Amino acid sequence: MARLSIFASFEFDKDKKLKNEFFGEAKTRTQHRVRNCSLREAYPTQEWKDRAREAIHECDIVIVLVGQDTHNAPGVRDEVDIARSLRKPVFQIRRRKDNYTGVSGLESPIPWRWKRINQKIDELTN
Repeated sequence: MARLSIFASFEFDKDKKLKNEFFGEAKTRTQHRVRNCSLREAYPTQEWKDRAREAIHECDIVIVLVGQDTHNAPGVRDEVDIARSLRKPVFQIRRRKDNYTGVSGLESPIPWRWKRINQKIDELTN
């Protein structure tokens, strides 16, 4: 079983429920050990960016949790940019019932199916 640290990027003001659902399900639906490295505050300052960089640096992968307004969230965009600068793998997921737009410049979001999420994690980290 791989020990992975996953940074979940999400629209802080609107998608905390998505984050909680993801990490709640991860406890039983993935073969990976998942550690929540997400920040616990909204995007406002350079200090936030510094903490985000540190947290992403300590993680193995970044997963963007796509909600209705994720594509407009400046904090999500900054986290993706930080992950890219640190050469961390990034992908996006969205609930099967939703058809929300993900962050531009990334592959289209994959469906929130744990078999597919696990395959993508394996693909990007092996």
